[in-house]
Amino acid sequence: MMYAAPRLGFAPITDFLSVVGVRVARPFTTRVMFLAAIITVSVSAVLEAEDSSTHWTQDWVPAILRLPVDAEFLSERSIGSSVRMFTVITTEDADTLLLEWEEALKENGYRIDQSRDDKLDRSIEFSGSGISNAKIIVPTSTSPGPTTLKFDATLR
Repeated sequence: MMYAAPRLGFAPITDFLSVVGVRVARPFTTRVMFLAAIITVSVSAVLEAEDSSTHWTQDWVPAILRLPVDAEFLSERSIGSSVRMFTVITTEDADTLLLEWEEALKENGYRIDQSRDDKLDRSIEFSGSGISNAKIIVPTSTSPGPTTLKFDATLR
């Protein structure tokens, strides 16, 4: 009995293709096809990851609020069927975000409940479209670095 050395490289792929009736002119062609498939899958995964970062992971957050590009979700919590909380950090200017979000909420029919304390605390309290009461808070911080944004809501 003669010992046959195991085949290395892309021979199994070539064997499979020949079984299903695909003729491969050269092994080089198979390697190129295999490499193209890997690149396509990798690029698709990267694009999907980039795309998902621009959308809120919380379905209750109004879609009109722009998620900061560099937002990183730190925590998420649900209590029962109506209370939702989560925390995000970003390097974007929090005051600019709050102004942008408040204007977007007003323009799209959400009710803004701002007391003098809310303005001093850097927060927005709002309601509307399935939300009984929601609040976005920027806690005061003395440390440099990313800004923390806290969201909480009671849903209808």
